[in-house]
Amino acid sequence: MKTQKPFNHLKGIIHGISSDGRITRGEFTEMKLWCQAHQGLCESSPFKEFFAEVKAILDDGTMTAEEIMELKAILKKYETELSVSESKEAKIYFLQGICYGILADEEINKYEITVLKKWLEENDSVLGRSPFKEMYALLTNVMEDGKVDLGEEKVLKEYFLEVLKM
Repeated sequence: MKTQKPFNHLKGIIHGISSDGRITRGEFTEMKLWCQAHQGLCESSPFKEFFAEVKAILDDGTMTAEEIMELKAILKKYETELSVSESKEAKIYFLQGICYGILADEEINKYEITVLKKWLEENDSVLGRSPFKEMYALLTNVMEDGKVDLGEEKVLKEYFLEVLKM
């Protein structure tokens, strides 16, 4: 299903950008880039309708917390038609989306790591597999002292970029 990857990327991006409770210009730009990259899939339903609803929220040039909630509702509405969300591939695409979302503002904070770690724990069926197992170990190590220092942020960015290449 050609819509599964972009759908789960967007789902992850939204999860990643909303994890610290603020939406930056870089994060908004990441959403716009997703729209530009996947406009070609809009020729057929239901992606056409899904895309139109997402784009309508982004077209005003800003993104509020309420709009993030609207986007999450749109994702939920189209989930069964556009993704097999329990598959390993869907979870990898979602994880990649989270990485895009977290990297979008060019800084990684403890709130983002906490939310990502919690998602991994909630999806423990994949924790024994790569890249989930390695990511969980890295996040656990980083959060031992309850903060993300500059060295840890650099390591996380490098690892997230590796996950995006998968």
